Amino acid sequence: MTAVLATSRCGSSKVSKDLGIQLYTVRNEVSKDLANTLKEVAAAGYKNIELYGYNNRQFFGKPVSEMAALLKQNNLYTKSGHYGLNDFLYNADYNWDSWKYLVEDANLLGNKYIIVPYLDDKHRTADDYKRVAERLNKGGEMAREAGMVAGYHNHDFELKDLGGQSGWDILLAGTDPKNVVFEMDIYWVEYAGQKPGDWFKKHPGRWKLWHVKDMEAKTAGDEKGQTCEVGKGIINWKEIFAQHELAGLEYPLVEQEQYTRPVFECIRMSADYMKS
Repeated sequence: MTAVLATSRCGSSKVSKDLGIQLYTVRNEVSKDLANTLKEVAAAGYKNIELYGYNNRQFFGKPVSEMAALLKQNNLYTKSGHYGLNDFLYNADYNWDSWKYLVEDANLLGNKYIIVPYLDDKHRTADDYKRVAERLNKGGEMAREAGMVAGYHNHDFELKDLGGQSGWDILLAGTDPKNVVFEMDIYWVEYAGQKPGDWFKKHPGRWKLWHVKDMEAKTAGDEKGQTCEVGKGIINWKEIFAQHELAGLEYPLVEQEQYTRPVFECIRMSADYMKS
């Protein structure tokens, strides 16, 4: 059964036709009323919810089983989640207990990918990235026994030079593609002045998930634009999506962090663009 599960969850590189969204997009609404927020997200046309907020084996104070039930009630599912385990990332003598629990919980939810979302600014040296690569490799191997793999989500700091190589270079070179995939946040790659396609060519097939997050042409008081509704910014999505096979894309996920209109209106606008 484990072998069948691994094949069904991890054996295909076909792009999902269901709309996906990172739940952090509606974080303020989640904090007010999680159940209603999920209802609104479903009404906007989304099916695949990338979770965040995991803490002490709960989401927003709710047991994992209750979170799974809420998703099911709204005809939603989750193929990935953002899981920031500080002990896993930073402790020199890590005992792997929290990762074992995470694998159990992610499996219960139906996740395919367990994504590490962030490194704090005190842990971004070359040695830090090497340690994280080792942890991701072992964590991904443990997850694979349950039909999942580990993954890593970027911001812009992973692309900064660390003496001839970047943090991304270290992570990509130091991880086994069988155990570790990458979730490319398109906005942050563009923000760093780089092109997603260059990374697709350099490491084909490893970019199983994307954060489809658009960028304003200019934001007052900032040299670079903040996020906006997909299709309303300057990122060339048609050009990027034309390279989805090279990238290995399976799950594109809408995300937005700043808003100039009500957030549920924003996610509907992004959904309409993605459908078109």
